[in-house]
Amino acid sequence: MAGLFELPGEARETGAASRWLVYISADDVGKRLERVRPAGGSILAPAFDVPGAGRMAMVADASGAEFGLWEDWGHAGAAVTGRPGSLTWTELYTRSRAAAASFYTAVLDWEVESVQAGDETFISCSLGGTPVAGMMEMGAAWGDTPSHWMPYFAVTDADAAAALADGLGGEVVSPPGDTGAGRLAVLRDPLGALFFVVAEAPQAG
Repeated sequence: MAGLFELPGEARETGAASRWLVYISADDVGKRLERVRPAGGSILAPAFDVPGAGRMAMVADASGAEFGLWEDWGHAGAAVTGRPGSLTWTELYTRSRAAAASFYTAVLDWEVESVQAGDETFISCSLGGTPVAGMMEMGAAWGDTPSHWMPYFAVTDADAAAALADGLGGEVVSPPGDTGAGRLAVLRDPLGALFFVVAEAPQAG
């Protein structure tokens, strides 16, 4: 359902922080990479093979958010999603929602649509009519935080998860609160990586 690896020494020396990295499935990594620079993005690591598993590349989108492209050659990625303890959603927090929407439409053929949720406007991203991700534009409250992808992990109880994180050396960045998608909180693990936890709202009826 996910993977962990230690930051290389050179990355730590340059001040790189621990974080979650989102990988997006690609039918053909080489073909998608050809679209990255014309769409305003950059290639951070060219495509390379992972024997017996797949082919991957590292990319930054037009607003600077980094992510991986993954072509399945035997390892499709997360086999469990949407269940407590697993990844359930990903969202891009970007400095330019318009630039990001244009980039992912061009590179990944996503369909994007603006959605109003209370006072907030976000972009819903779909592929063949199926939602795959969301986008939110960061305002002044985010300071100089760069554009980034954020994972959402499903939990049975967001309040209990937040209390556990605090007791295990993590930090509750944004306390649990109710939204249309359920009750969620923003947490930081002991090494500094940010993520959401979300307990889905009970279904009516």
